[in-house]
Amino acid sequence: MEINSISKNTFKKHERLKLRKDFKNIFENGKSIQNSYLVILYVNNGLDYSRYGFSIKKKFGKAVKRNRLKRWLREIIRNNKGIIPKGFDYLIIARKHLSKDFDNILFTELKDELLKLFVRINDEKNSNVSD
Repeated sequence: MEINSISKNTFKKHERLKLRKDFKNIFENGKSIQNSYLVILYVNNGLDYSRYGFSIKKKFGKAVKRNRLKRWLREIIRNNKGIIPKGFDYLIIARKHLSKDFDNILFTELKDELLKLFVRINDEKNSNVSD
């Protein structure tokens, strides 16, 4: 394994949403897109890279389950940055249906569901540009 290939697929600190004002901005000004497992709120951030935040309620399950989901989501994003539209702040929210099915769902299924949402965002972004 080459060191160069590892460094390209990292999830850097500047790509994480941590500040309350950033989350508040997404809730107030963002658009949403959803499926049965996830909701993605997104807003243009004016940067040349995207930033990501995660919201998983305590009702989702114990800390082990919530942390596993966050690790999975970060891993999906880390390996698929080429598909995800750049220049947005994203807030990914887990829905109740995912908490019920999480013990039976495979990583690849969750990956497919999340990437479908990002493709929809990309399609919506491209259709707005052409208008």
